[in-house]
Amino acid sequence: MQRTKILPFLLGLLLVACGGGGGSDSETGTENASINAGEDITVLEKSVFTLSALVSPSGGTVSWQILSGPNVEGFPLEGMEIEVTAPDVKSDSEVAFKVDYLAPNGQVVSDQVSVFITSQNQLPIPVVTQTLPSEGQSQYLDIVELSAAESLDPDENGQVVGYLWEQLSGPTLSFNSTTEQTLQFVHPLLVTNQAAKFRLTVTDDEDGSTSTEYSVTLLKADKPVIAEAGETQTAIEFDTVMLDASQSKTASGQFSCLWQQIAQTGQNTTVTISEPNKCATEFVAPDVDVTTALSFQVTVTDPNGYSATDTTTVNLEPKALGLIQDSGLSKCYDASTEIDCDDVDYPEQDADIGRDSVADFLDKVGQGRAAFDYTKLNEFADELPDTASQFSCVRDNVNGLIWEVKLSETGTLPNTDTRDGVNHYTWYVDQVSGAAYPGSVISPANTTCPSDSSCGIQTFIDEVNASNFCGGSNWRLPTYFELLSLMDFGRETGSHMLDPDFFPNLPDVSALGHLYYWTAQTSVDGRSLSQAFILDMQTGNDLAYPKANTAYVRLVRTP
Repeated sequence: MQRTKILPFLLGLLLVACGGGGGSDSETGTENASINAGEDITVLEKSVFTLSALVSPSGGTVSWQILSGPNVEGFPLEGMEIEVTAPDVKSDSEVAFKVDYLAPNGQVVSDQVSVFITSQNQLPIPVVTQTLPSEGQSQYLDIVELSAAESLDPDENGQVVGYLWEQLSGPTLSFNSTTEQTLQFVHPLLVTNQAAKFRLTVTDDEDGSTSTEYSVTLLKADKPVIAEAGETQTAIEFDTVMLDASQSKTASGQFSCLWQQIAQTGQNTTVTISEPNKCATEFVAPDVDVTTALSFQVTVTDPNGYSATDTTTVNLEPKALGLIQDSGLSKCYDASTEIDCDDVDYPEQDADIGRDSVADFLDKVGQGRAAFDYTKLNEFADELPDTASQFSCVRDNVNGLIWEVKLSETGTLPNTDTRDGVNHYTWYVDQVSGAAYPGSVISPANTTCPSDSSCGIQTFIDEVNASNFCGGSNWRLPTYFELLSLMDFGRETGSHMLDPDFFPNLPDVSALGHLYYWTAQTSVDGRSLSQAFILDMQTGNDLAYPKANTAYVRLVRTP
């Protein structure tokens, strides 16, 4: 703001003693004091300028002070003319000065002047240095770091407050941040040496900015393709196992894969990879009896024909399926209808867990429906082909038990063969000591069986053992769970729960009105020992049955 000063000698006789005026007091003859600080001025920051005052009458004292604006060193000052150094300012500023004059007669007058200071910013200086890697040129997977820490602001009280990194050319890179003092990226996989060019723009605290450019030479990799077959895995037989080479690397980021099995240890096992030409594929872990290590190799090829291989290992462990056949159920149900076995409202059904759930993947010794696994044997316990139509015994390949196979229609009771399927017996079984188990009931000879001794179960056991049937003399009555293991609850056709391919010649239901088979388990019902458990091969039910009644018998032995 510009203000016009009125010189004291123009108005000396008109003005009384006040700022900017002068003259004389007509009554006393004393001249009134006056002062003029001059026009407002404009200067550059850090420059030297002069402030001066015109006073009347002379001989008094002049003092200067700051009313407002940035601080100026040295104030307050005295003198009619003073030299002032403009302060360093970040933006254009105004400093208001007040000047006071103490005249010889004791009068005090004042004036003001403004100095407009123009900011003169020096632009920052960008400097780029490569700080990583610390030694030598960077290679594939090295962390490369560019630093702007040496950039500076030449202003004495200035500083660099902003950074901006830009990639101008070169391979595609991924950065941690582009607005920090440092720029970091991972050296990419390259098939040729390439230069990456960057621009650094720095900004100071007065919003001044300048830029510089910097290039980094990135070296080609020794191997243009890096195959990654994945980490070693542990899986359980019948699991779905993933093979994934999608983390492989090529310069273009594009590649194809080919998987193949190359080795196994522990058990000779070959798997079928579902889609060997896909980088991420799978296979179903095969049936293994012991821990088995499978090795797989992937060949990774880029669009230019460069390729590399890598291997991975899958350790397979046997599934804890137990040493008993499963129920034979391959479908899941709610209260009335078939449902998906994944239904969370009806979890852990027979078809969803255990041996039957993986029946399609079992490596069976013999044959059988669902997960059942049987081998046919001749009268000497030698193995027969699965297609054999004549056989004497059946071996359960899960638990190793050998089962008697019945004869059919050898005559009419009691004129039948000892092992005829229609023979039936009362529950009479000897202990190891030779005495019969409590509650045993012996029945008359030549009634429900062809024996001349009796038709109790022990008589039948003794006769079969005496003949060394199927190479053994340790035949016995099966336990509840041993006999239960023969029952196939998933059979949808037929009138009984035994597989007729391995257990033929069951009697007709009409003979006794049932298909009850004795077990070795006495029923302890708190009243007596007069009953033993039977399993109904027609319905699958069990029942505590009076030992005095007759039921069918199927003997078993261990190898």
